[in-house]
Amino acid sequence: MAANETRTKWIAIASFYVISVATRALALKYEDLDASPIVVWLWNWARGIGPCLGALVAVLTFKREFHCTITGTSIWKSVLTVAIPFFVCFFFDRGLSFTLLGFIFYSFLEEVGWRGYLQGELKEMKTIWRVLVVGLMWFFWHITIGFNLGSLIFLAILLLGTWGIGCIARDTKSLIACACFHTLWNFSSQGGITFTHKVIALYVIIIASWFVIWYVPWERLLARKK
Repeated sequence: MAANETRTKWIAIASFYVISVATRALALKYEDLDASPIVVWLWNWARGIGPCLGALVAVLTFKREFHCTITGTSIWKSVLTVAIPFFVCFFFDRGLSFTLLGFIFYSFLEEVGWRGYLQGELKEMKTIWRVLVVGLMWFFWHITIGFNLGSLIFLAILLLGTWGIGCIARDTKSLIACACFHTLWNFSSQGGITFTHKVIALYVIIIASWFVIWYVPWERLLARKK
């Protein structure tokens, strides 16, 4: 029985990864950079939907499990995690705030697969090996990478992200929280952000607020007041 369970798990993981990579490859192959802005946005999302589709196939076909939910251990904390950066951006640039939501949605699609499914599927591995496996799978999933110093730096960032966002997933069980932390990198590298002192300060405030939201024991403090 244990052998059958192990075989099913690895078949599910293989199916998840093949679907993830194939979906991204198709999206990149047929990408039309000269299309309308809306089509480009939809195609950008299509590039990230593979892990979500792969995870759904693994869960529904092979009876595997998701190890995170949309809002995790707290609905209000997950809502605040999105609301704070949105309103901060809205205050400075309304268009930028909606661009941010697009990045969060894209990151959410990825996180359904990487943290919601795959990390939990490999939970029996030691942390260092799980981080290496997930990080390398995430790295090669990008397809368009090369093998140079820049790629090695990118790999190091992904390994750090795999560990860091993995800790967020473990502690919050929230795909929204994972997507927001994931968006920090995507938004800074692809959102056309110039890192002035003001922007850096805003990043620090937003990140600090997320840790306050999730890691201050609010329920215990409120219970004491009552």
